[in-house]
This record gives sequence, C-alpha cells and structure tokens, in this order.
Amino acid sequence: MQEYWDSYTSSEKEQFQRICRRLLKQTFIVRDKDEESKRAYFFISKRPEPFSRYFGYIGFDVMVDRDNGVAMLCNCADVSENGRIQTNHLVLKKAESLVLCALWTLYVDRIRAGSLARSIVVSVVDLKYELEKYGLKDPIDKTSMIQILALFERFCLIDVQGNVGEAECLIRLYPSLQFVLEGNEFVRFVDNANRRMKDKRGQEYQEEDDGAEENDESDE
Repeated sequence: MQEYWDSYTSSEKEQFQRICRRLLKQTFIVRDKDEESKRAYFFISKRPEPFSRYFGYIGFDVMVDRDNGVAMLCNCADVSENGRIQTNHLVLKKAESLVLCALWTLYVDRIRAGSLARSIVVSVVDLKYELEKYGLKDPIDKTSMIQILALFERFCLIDVQGNVGEAECLIRLYPSLQFVLEGNEFVRFVDNANRRMKDKRGQEYQEEDDGAEENDESDE
C-alpha cells in the first residue's frame, strides 16, 4: 500500500482520500450520475488495486463493473468464497424493502424491454402502480415516501427530480440498483409478495361469499 501511496501525486492523494470517504458513506459511485462521479469512477477504474489493498485491511474490496459504469464497496469474503458481489449490508424496514423491490423491478423491466438509455427514468405514478401489486394494506404516505427515496438517493441508487407529492415528479434509476441484492433474492421476494397478495385476495373473496350466503339465509 505504501508503494501505491508514494506513486501518487499530491492531488491524486487528495482524490484517493475523497473517494474512499465517499465509498464508505454511500457504497456506490455511478459513472453517469454527474461530472464529479464520472471523475471518481474513472480514477478508480484506471487503477483499482490501491483501493482493493486499502479496504482489504478491514475486510472489504472495491469492484468495478465497466459494463454498467458502477464502482462499489464489497465484502471480501462474499466475493472470494461465493464468486458473487455482496455490497454493504443495510437492514430495511418493510416499506423500504417494498419500495426498493418495486424500483428494482421497474429498472429490470425497462432493461428487458430493450432500453439502451444510460438514464432510465420512471414517474412516481409508475412506482405507486408497481407497489399496488404487493398488496399493501395502506398506501405509503407522502412523508414516508420522501424519507425512503432520500435513503436510496444517499446510496446512489436513484435520483429524485421534482417534488414527490406532485404527479410530474420523476425518479432516475441508476444501474447500481442491480447490485443491492442478487437477482434470485429479488425474484424470491417478488414471488413471495405476489403469493401473499393472491392468498389475501382469495381470503377476501371467500369472506364476501360467506357474507352473501349469510344474507340469503337471513332473508329466508
């Protein structure tokens, strides 16, 4: 590590320090987010070894996905032993998990539909429609939604453009969404949510039928 450090110019040392603090704070650096992110991404991708060595002391590694333009802080053990990428762990509440799953689904759907745009944008209406598929008893209120989206913005998963309470509010989806969980884990989450929704609907229909039969009996 000392050899890498000595090879840096003074400005490169400052940039290395800024990028390390940024990775610790937000896990992801997305190339196409803005100019600052682009400079940071290319600094890492040009020479990732010093970052891997530095973070290796605390059990982490830095991975670069050049196809998607994402640099990320990962767990060394999961990368080396399982051959997969596992980023920092964050325990989410139920509503946060549902919103994240809905955002991931929207992103994947756009990619599967053949979207080649670097910037995938959806509306808040799209998000709410996707959330309805998970059978939420009560819709997420505006204040909670603002807090949830702000959390995902902090980790460079999305960028909110406009006011969440307004219909024209847009959400820019970043390719870093692909790495917050493995695809199979998301699929299982979606399947379980859909199954619970179907079971709930079936129970509601059954209760309606039972109610109708009781009314018929009372009429007699």
